[in-house]
Amino acid sequence: ANAAPLTGKGQHRMVKPLTEPQAKILVVDDKPKNIRLLEAFLIPGGHQVINASNGEEALQQVQQQRPDLILLDLMMPIMDGYEVLKHLKADERWREIPVIMISALDDIKRVAQCIERGAEDYLPKPFDPVLLRARVNACLEKKRLRDQAKEYSDRLERELQAARDIQMSMVPTIFPAPEPTRPVEISATLEPARQVGGDLYDFFYTDEGQLCFLIGDVSDKGAPAALFMARTTALVRLVDNLLRTSDGGPPTPEQIMNRVNDELCRDNGMQMFVTLLLGVLDPMSGALKCCNAGHLAPYVLGRNGVKSLETAQGIPLGISTSLGYDSSGWTLSPGDCLFIFTDGITEAMDSEGKLFGKKRLEEALQAVAREEPTKVVAAVIEKISEFTDAVPQSDDIAAMALRYGILSGPGNR
Repeated sequence: ANAAPLTGKGQHRMVKPLTEPQAKILVVDDKPKNIRLLEAFLIPGGHQVINASNGEEALQQVQQQRPDLILLDLMMPIMDGYEVLKHLKADERWREIPVIMISALDDIKRVAQCIERGAEDYLPKPFDPVLLRARVNACLEKKRLRDQAKEYSDRLERELQAARDIQMSMVPTIFPAPEPTRPVEISATLEPARQVGGDLYDFFYTDEGQLCFLIGDVSDKGAPAALFMARTTALVRLVDNLLRTSDGGPPTPEQIMNRVNDELCRDNGMQMFVTLLLGVLDPMSGALKCCNAGHLAPYVLGRNGVKSLETAQGIPLGISTSLGYDSSGWTLSPGDCLFIFTDGITEAMDSEGKLFGKKRLEEALQAVAREEPTKVVAAVIEKISEFTDAVPQSDDIAAMALRYGILSGPGNR
């Protein structure tokens, strides 16, 4: 080949390309004539060529130059191509750089081993210009597509993380200490199975001093469920603030539920729905009213142990406006703790596919029945973690505990 002489080991080839460099290619070969020959084929195509004469130099060039493609000779002194490939694929910084192995036809067995270790292709000696260009262009095109996919994936990951941060900012994470006019201690947690999820919880005091709280589970997971969840929580707060009874009083839980359901059924093209438990607690008397739209019944942790509060059941929100909702009422005693949750707790699975279930949940609650809400929630989550062990979380989890009538710490249990 009538190529200009090399400028030295590890240097760029000083031949002006016909176009702007399309790719930076590292040629690794211990024979200078092979490097010159490959340069003669690659540079006229617009590529920038870097060279190295052994494996150690090749790894140094990878760190310094980060090439787009490596043409790697198999048989070299100091460190052969097989070892270089092993180092590249073991390092997450370089494992995505495509590698074409260069080898004589009689060493095809080791070439096959390199392909198994992650080499993209191989190039037999003596070099065929047409085959060389075809394989180089194919590898560079695949790398371009992989880079685009990774860029898209990274951008999506950043957007989902931002969405998770926004979602977590929408649920209360600061829990007010109990006080004489609001003797209620609260704790809650939300753990989406993906970056964002469809479980929800919320609580707030109304203008009349009532504690309104809710927990729900949207029919899907991921971003669509998170948006539906955000709409649901916003509607509950809005309806509670604007809706009034005929005598000007605050709305009842069933009135809030009916109005929120009407809104969620409108323009619900994706046919999503949400199970929701909505409660209103009078912090001075302990009077509690709950309205249930297809959700799990809450538990009361009291002096007599753990008891399930079976509520009047309605269909989940967002399905139909033809059926209404009713409330159920109780009175909490001082020290009683109300525990509400989503089915991500009872349906958590271990490695054998067994469910955590209500029995294990009730046992976990029984062990902390007289503890403050923070410990109640933490104990349940810990038991689920022990049960599932290393099994990935399959469903969103939300839980809330509200203890009524306690103003200070453990001494008043």
